[in-house]
Amino acid sequence: MVEGPASGGAPDLVHREVGLAPEPASVRRARHAVEDTLRRAGQAEDVVDTAALLVSELVTNAVVHARSSVGITVTVNRRGVVVEVADHSPHLPVQRSFTTDATTGRGLELLQALSVQHGARRTDSGGKVVWFALGQPQPERAEQAAPQPEPSVEVRLLHLPVGLYATFLEHAASLLREHLMTALDEATRADASEADDAAAGNEALTVLAEAVAPSLAAAAPGASSVDARAQLPRSAVPRFLTLQRALDRAVAQAAAGLLLAPASQPEIRRLRIWCCDQVVNQAMGADPEPWSRLDASAAPMARESPAWDTSSVTASDRALLAADDANRILAVSAPAAELLGWSREALVGRRLVAIIPPRMHEAHIAGFVRFLLTGERHVVGRRVEMPALRQDGSEVQVGLLVEAHRLPSQRTVLVAELDPA
Repeated sequence: MVEGPASGGAPDLVHREVGLAPEPASVRRARHAVEDTLRRAGQAEDVVDTAALLVSELVTNAVVHARSSVGITVTVNRRGVVVEVADHSPHLPVQRSFTTDATTGRGLELLQALSVQHGARRTDSGGKVVWFALGQPQPERAEQAAPQPEPSVEVRLLHLPVGLYATFLEHAASLLREHLMTALDEATRADASEADDAAAGNEALTVLAEAVAPSLAAAAPGASSVDARAQLPRSAVPRFLTLQRALDRAVAQAAAGLLLAPASQPEIRRLRIWCCDQVVNQAMGADPEPWSRLDASAAPMARESPAWDTSSVTASDRALLAADDANRILAVSAPAAELLGWSREALVGRRLVAIIPPRMHEAHIAGFVRFLLTGERHVVGRRVEMPALRQDGSEVQVGLLVEAHRLPSQRTVLVAELDPA
């Protein structure tokens, strides 16, 4: 990523600047402004479409992360098109370690895939500019002097669970993004404190992801946990308290079915609290406390059960088990209960982790939430073998084939057929 196109070189044929408010409608206005400018300049439709897509992504990110006014600059010269998006946040974009099916965090990947050149730079006023070029590469500007480093604090996240942490980041980003959009939509009727909290929380999440990334990159392939060292700006520490507040609100909205993002799971909630507490406490001089697993098999559910007829499972002579998108067991057939070593009454209403050995809880929750977020399927749709936890604490090896069913209510029910492995 380079800092920016040079101001000299190819003369400008068209130059347009647009100011936008920090609200969802600005995404549409930015897209229309870019489309109109490029069509008037005689650019091909594929260039217009690509520029509109990229500016939509960048303005969305500016509204979500910066919570500030946004400036758009469109320049057409003999080399091609340059679009710049400016906001008041100093945090340069960072590639988070999301899955290939993630529905958030894709701005940099789109720039890399669709532009001939892109970059970001900080401004003298303390904000930033993210830009891209289409057509031919633009002359690069001279590098700016590196900014003076601000005071920082080292935070150690001991025994950080790699898979659960990645899912936490992805889920939190999705929750905050939707929560901010709802807060911005309601900002005309109430104060904007919730939107400000969501934007500040997003900044904390970005800072954390960027600081922990080197430790994850240095970990052994396949490592389930790492002792991460994160160098964080001291000025960012208060934002982790704000992140907690914003995610508490977003989690409550998701549990009420007001967001598209799935409701949070106890393990992810606890990891979020632990990460934020470690940042704040260690910044005040406390010693690091290592992550420890949580047995949340009996934890209360975040959402009510969906309306769904369980008779196809309960009356079946096959070993069937059904669960909802809150990780709640909805129904168990008699053969499944016998195979698993539980009574049906004891299983129904419990979380799925009740029949999963504790050592596999975090991997299960990470995969479960990732499936709900992105549709990524590691277990769903193909037969796998795995150990199941019986009521007496012993384990039994079972084969299972899981199928997902989308309900008219937009809830999801998972039905598994089991057999002795």
